[in-house]
Amino acid sequence: MGALATTLALAHAVARPRRPTIGPPSLPAGRRPAVRLGLPGATHAPRRAEGTGALARAALALAYVTTAGRPFLHAALNPSPPLTQRAVGGGIRALIPLQAALAARSGSFGSALVAASLAPAARRFARRVSVT
Repeated sequence: MGALATTLALAHAVARPRRPTIGPPSLPAGRRPAVRLGLPGATHAPRRAEGTGALARAALALAYVTTAGRPFLHAALNPSPPLTQRAVGGGIRALIPLQAALAARSGSFGSALVAASLAPAARRFARRVSVT
């Protein structure tokens, strides 16, 4: 039951929008001009608009919840060894959509797409080899 609650809380945290940063990043005094001018070596990249990835984050968070939540719920209702093993495998396979959702949350949509495309292969290989 704790794993299911943690899964739901984590999916909620990933799907919600990020809080806006207030002011410039805190950098050493000598680095501020480089960041302002956009010179090489600047450590602060401009942020994208927040609305561009909201749908991607929500969809990937939903994929995470369905991949991990369903087996966790079944194991919580009937804690038998086969259902517990299935829940552990589902939790391990759910790391792929979780990583994709975290990549989308950070603004790296290409990486999120690549990570999400690995989920069907992981599901297929999990049938042949035990993930645990």
